[in-house]
Amino acid sequence: MRLFLSALLRAVCALIIGGLLVSSPQTMTGFIVQIIGGMFILLGLTQAVGYWFPRGENNMLRPIFPFVGLGSVLLGVVLVLMPNVFVAFLMYVLGFILALVGFNQILTLIAQRHVAPLRWWVFLCPLALLCLGLFIIFKPLESASLPFVILGVGCIVYGLVDLFYALRLAHYQRQKQKEYVEFEEVPAEPQEEHSDA
Repeated sequence: MRLFLSALLRAVCALIIGGLLVSSPQTMTGFIVQIIGGMFILLGLTQAVGYWFPRGENNMLRPIFPFVGLGSVLLGVVLVLMPNVFVAFLMYVLGFILALVGFNQILTLIAQRHVAPLRWWVFLCPLALLCLGLFIIFKPLESASLPFVILGVGCIVYGLVDLFYALRLAHYQRQKQKEYVEFEEVPAEPQEEHSDA
């Protein structure tokens, strides 16, 4: 029964997480960025506290000011308060790089056309990169949430499979209990003592 409850709990948790990721991937993207921001804040506060309250007397490696710690806290606050702005900025940079790479590959292939003949399908990959980069530039938050949608679908599939195995395990255990027959112990007969005549 404990195995069944454990598998059932795993399946329900996976289905809930997968449903949240698929139903509102943009919200979950911001939520993940906020969690990362909270980790940066904790890291920065730890470094700042270590600077102002040092342990031991060996302070030769102590920096002049805890710039790294305060910078981590500042970055963490930005991530927590403005996650969508941070995600959009990163996606703009990524989209620009992908569009530039795709455009550059297309120009390179066109320039090399007189050296060696090229088929039309050679242009498909750089054209796809260019289109993907432009899509990310014009729809940064939608494209940022795409990996979370894929992750959510994976969680749902995992939860359904786990739920199927949990129900199958419970059915198998019920079948075993029905087939179980209790046997009564038969007391052993006392052995007769043979006396020598």
